[in-house]
Amino acid sequence: MDSKFKLILPNNHGLTQEIGTTTSLLFVGANGSGKTRLGTWVEMQSPQKEKVHRLSAQKSLTMPDKTAPIAIDLAKKDLLFGTDTIQEGTEHWNYKIGHKWQNKPATFLLNDYQKLMVWLFSDHTEEASKYLSASKASTDKVKPPVTKLNLVKAVWEKILPHRELVLGGLRIQTKVREAQDKIYNSSEMSDGERVIFYLIGQCLVAPKDGIIVIDEPELHLHKSVQAPLWSEIEKLRPDCLFVYLTHDVDFAAAQEAAKKVWLKSFDGEVWEWEEIKDDENIPEDLLIEVLGSRKPVVFVEGENGSYDVSFYREVLSNHLVIPRGSCTQVIQSVKALKANSQIHHLEVYGLIDRDRRVEKEVGALEKDSIFVLNVAEVENLFCTQEVLEVVSIHLGRDPADDFTKVSSAVFKYLNAELETQISLRVASEIKFRLKKFNEKTKGNAKLNKALQTLIDGIDVKSIYSKTETEFQKILTENDYEGLLKLYNRKSLSAQVSGALGLANGSLPEFVVRLTRGERRSDIIKAVSKYFGNFKF
Repeated sequence: MDSKFKLILPNNHGLTQEIGTTTSLLFVGANGSGKTRLGTWVEMQSPQKEKVHRLSAQKSLTMPDKTAPIAIDLAKKDLLFGTDTIQEGTEHWNYKIGHKWQNKPATFLLNDYQKLMVWLFSDHTEEASKYLSASKASTDKVKPPVTKLNLVKAVWEKILPHRELVLGGLRIQTKVREAQDKIYNSSEMSDGERVIFYLIGQCLVAPKDGIIVIDEPELHLHKSVQAPLWSEIEKLRPDCLFVYLTHDVDFAAAQEAAKKVWLKSFDGEVWEWEEIKDDENIPEDLLIEVLGSRKPVVFVEGENGSYDVSFYREVLSNHLVIPRGSCTQVIQSVKALKANSQIHHLEVYGLIDRDRRVEKEVGALEKDSIFVLNVAEVENLFCTQEVLEVVSIHLGRDPADDFTKVSSAVFKYLNAELETQISLRVASEIKFRLKKFNEKTKGNAKLNKALQTLIDGIDVKSIYSKTETEFQKILTENDYEGLLKLYNRKSLSAQVSGALGLANGSLPEFVVRLTRGERRSDIIKAVSKYFGNFKF
């Protein structure tokens, strides 16, 4: 399919390169990858610069209450180029850098809301005047025009259905829909209300068949309105190519139809970029998140918002920590990213709970950069003797006494469900051994033989006896560290909170809070040995 739009970009050889798309273009990159500078290049230096209208991330949202219209051509020049005193026959775009951007196109705080309002009302006034003249000159009913201000109002109210824009005279007011008495001036709008109005209006003023570059299109917008708003704006300007520059993963993933480009780096002169290729083994939002970070990536178990993921992010602050739910998803994500040729150079790791894994399985996982904690559950990190000591000292308590209370309670919990814990661990080892079945075996007889051989090699009685001995040894020797390595009980850290004088179940939250504050280095030192062979 032929591309509807084409954008000329600088490539890493100091030349230019054309990229085509049938929809919009979205550039995603980490902070410092040159997104704003690239947008400035497209506007000021590109061979297409005469067609470019750029919406800066650095802008004032001060919306005037009243506006006075002027001649429409002057209003448009002032908005697009920063001045209406442009001499005929000159290259208009040349006025931008000095007048509109004050010679600082990448960093200048643009304050053109007043100019936008002047242009909208000037267009509105001119169209109304034409309509009045046409109505007087004809005996037939003349269809009222749809002005630029009408278009802004229609889209604004579609995105914010609980609000209504009131156009009256030379000002705009806002009211709660169906509540005539709840009306307020434009200057009293929320940031979101004002920026939505601004973005719609700015995109309407772009040149015909133009290129609209938007730096940080998600800024000041609630996530729920980002995708719908830009979808509606694109419908208003089907003639224009929309170019989005963002590091926001959610926004990038929401632009499903856009062609996505990874902005890899910028050294001050040259950009390195490439199109993001589809990978059926990696969700697009995950791929974008990884590409948008400069940090090594660590996939962990859990969900955003949980104490364990928050703890990981504090301890592993030099890494991009991405929760993937289950250990299976962590393993799959690491392997998929490592197999992706586009990002093969990135450091990608997995970090999972020990659960009931045997040493052979742990070793096999580490070969694929998937590391296993030296505790059964990540929540057990909150219960380690070293962390408990930091907590006790911070609370002004006796660390030795507190540890005695906690360890006594934990051993009591284990004794109460010893048979269950042993059985679960044995079942896990049996499951691991069954995974060794040779799936490449062919033929009925050979498949049966291979399965029977595998089953015959699994001595459940021996495994159970060995596991039971392992648990009993921990109990006999009062081996607290060994217990945390074997004991799978996610609620353990919450259960021991009271022994430290904390509110019921609050130990994980308290440890996370300490890690974010003055005890950060103490906590990190306390847990470092429990991260096994993973170095951070």
